[in-house]
Parts: sequence; structure tokens; C-alpha cells
Amino acid sequence: MNHGSILKWLSLSGITECIGEKPLNRFQNTDLQENKSQKIVVSESIQTPSKNKQDIETTFISQATNLANNATDLNVLDSALNTFEGCSLRKTAQHTLSGMGISNQPIVLCLIDSPKSADEKIGRLAAGDSGELLLKMLKAIQLDCGTNTYLCPLIPWRLPGDRVPTETEVNLCLPFLKKRIELIQPQFILIFGSLPTRGLLGIESISKARQQNLSYSLSTGNIPVIATFGPDMVMKGQSYRKNAWDDLQKLAKLISNN
Repeated sequence: MNHGSILKWLSLSGITECIGEKPLNRFQNTDLQENKSQKIVVSESIQTPSKNKQDIETTFISQATNLANNATDLNVLDSALNTFEGCSLRKTAQHTLSGMGISNQPIVLCLIDSPKSADEKIGRLAAGDSGELLLKMLKAIQLDCGTNTYLCPLIPWRLPGDRVPTETEVNLCLPFLKKRIELIQPQFILIFGSLPTRGLLGIESISKARQQNLSYSLSTGNIPVIATFGPDMVMKGQSYRKNAWDDLQKLAKLISNN
């Protein structure tokens, strides 16, 4: 029986469809299109929370800026800082350590990164070995928080595990720091460490900062700035100690000439 006869017999038997030896998914293209659509939907759903997060962060930074700008003195500024809900660090820290020392136009405002575990334990800045060394470094050039110096951190709350703060956390705290400097009106600013140097001046490293004549601008004029290595780095090696001492001597000369 030839192929023509076979087809005629199948047709007379009512067989109008045939099944191949291998399965064929005739909906394959449709499935791919559906999967593609699903991927697009999933992708959009992933991007949406990220966008919302950015909007929330922008809102909180705006709130921090408004609270800080409306402060007329340090007491009002500290109250605003304690009521600010935008930074989660306030909820995990035991104390808000915004500053200590002479706040009425001190000779020097010293800026550090953030409170450490020893500071958190006793509720005061410059505690522990690192803090004691910092105070000794200041005393070596006749600076003291009891007479002519104000000490404050970039981040007023201890970070869990003494970790490095995120960029968002820095941006949330920066308006309060800038207003603090504006209210205190120091003659000079001494920055310890790369984190506060980057936060306040936008300079990435102490090595770069030490090579420049730095200043911080206020509406009343420019404040000379010296950036140096923090106590933690000073304790690590002789080269850091020498560089830090050179920076302190530079500041002492500026103070003397002024």
C-alpha cells in the first residue's frame, strides 16, 4: 500500500489529525512571552521599594536640615537632635553624645567620628584608651575642653559594634553638626580621622587633606581647618605619631600667630 492509499484510508476512517513521534510544545513562544512579562513585573516590583527607600531618606534628610536650621542655640539644637526620628542609630544607642567642652566661641572645635563603646558606657566623649590619648594630644599644645576647646562627633550616637556609618547615616547627622559649628563659632577646627574629614569637607583621605590649606566657610567668614590622624591610627605606628605631631604643631603656630 502506497502513501496515497494510506492517507485516503485514514481520511475515510475519520482520522484528521496525526501525532508525531516526538512531542511538540506549540505554546512554547507564548510561554516565553509570558515568562518575559513576569520577569518585567518582578523587576519592577524589586525597583519600587528601592525608589521608595530613596524618597524616605530624602525626606528625613530634609527634616534634619529644617530642624537644625531652626535651632537658635545649642539647647534647642540638642532637643531637636533627641526628637529626630529619621536616624535609627538614636534607637540603638544609650546616649546622645553631641559634644562637650567650652561652647562659647572656643579657640578650637575638635571633630571626631563617633562615640565608642567606652564613651557609651559612661555617657561621655573621649573615654577609654583612644579618648585619653586624644585629650593628651590636645594638652600637648595647651588645648583643654575645660578652658578653650569644644569636642564633638560627626555621628552623635555609638554605632552597633563600632562599625563604620553608612553614607545615609552621615548625611542625616551632617545638618546638626554644621549648625553646631555655626552656633559655636570656633576660631579653628581640628579634625581627627578620615571619616569626619570626608563628611565635613568632602576630602576622601587624611593624606590628601594634610597637603592642602583647608578652611570651612560660614556666613561670618572662613574658619581655618587642620586635619590629622585620629588616636586609633596614632597608636598603630611611629609614622602616624610623627605626622599627627607635625599637624598639631601647625595648629599651635596658627593659634599663636592669631
